[in-house]
Amino acid sequence: MRRLLLVALVLTIAVPHLSSQGSGSSAADPRVGLRAGWRDAGQAAWNLRLLSTSERTTDFFNPSDPGDFNYMNSDLAFRGQYVIQGNFRGFQVWDVTDPAHPTLTHVHLCPSMQSDVSVFRNLLFVSGESLNGRVDCGVQGIQDTVSADRLRGIRIYDISDVTHPRSVANVQTCRGSHTHTVVTDPRDTGAVFVYVSGQAPVRSP
Repeated sequence: MRRLLLVALVLTIAVPHLSSQGSGSSAADPRVGLRAGWRDAGQAAWNLRLLSTSERTTDFFNPSDPGDFNYMNSDLAFRGQYVIQGNFRGFQVWDVTDPAHPTLTHVHLCPSMQSDVSVFRNLLFVSGESLNGRVDCGVQGIQDTVSADRLRGIRIYDISDVTHPRSVANVQTCRGSHTHTVVTDPRDTGAVFVYVSGQAPVRSP
């Protein structure tokens, strides 16, 4: 009962900040009436201030079909002043020393859904799940049902120099890696575990 009361209390506090629709004061909600758009859509924010917006680079955007999911952004990881941005086409590294003017310092073209990214010290882990993802990061894809060139699992990079990631290993898994979680070992500071979540079909025998 105490747990239910706590949940009810949190919801009661949060609801006024989320929306005022249906309360007769919808005009006070800045989200009401926002214009639609691709790059110029209306925006509303609470307790946030937009500093900058960076467009996707050519290899990470399909101008003929802006909704093409094969070019979607996926996840973010951070290392010092750098932000590593995952995309279904690979990942990009941004220097955000000046958050109002991010600088693109590296583009790593490597198509493979979904390219979720995580960082542990000098290692970058990238998820790969699609049937067209290649070990060599080629953009030509794979047509064969079974192929030694296919990557479905985790890509591991050495980012001692984060602006020049170096591939050090590929770990193949049965269903690929839709996303993953990195966990350290409290008894061994040099060990890290990567828990993989894959939802693609089982590999062909």
